[in-house]
Amino acid sequence: MKNSLREVVAESNVAAVAIALLLLWALDSAFRGIWDLVRRAAGPLLTAAGIPGISLFIPRIDLEYMFSYLYTAAVCLSAAALLSRWAYGVGPLRSLSECRSRLRRERMQEQTHEEKTC
Repeated sequence: MKNSLREVVAESNVAAVAIALLLLWALDSAFRGIWDLVRRAAGPLLTAAGIPGISLFIPRIDLEYMFSYLYTAAVCLSAAALLSRWAYGVGPLRSLSECRSRLRRERMQEQTHEEKTC
């Protein structure tokens, strides 16, 4: 009996690797988008707090740059959620957790099988 594409992808762990990469890219993009805002605002704020009487000047923040990273993060997160729901029927974090548990069980079974044959 032939397996469906969804079953083959789920059993071969290709979906789990893709979900993990998409989540990693989403975290990276979100961090890069927010970090630029924090970095540009923190410098003048710390300088103004450290030197009394200085006027506060916050440099222009490139919102297009920041939103492009946040958009990429949202797209990667959505892709991970869609792939996870399609392949495993649950969310991305839960699917990775279940995949890890399944791999751990398989490894334990292989080790007990090797001990019995030795």
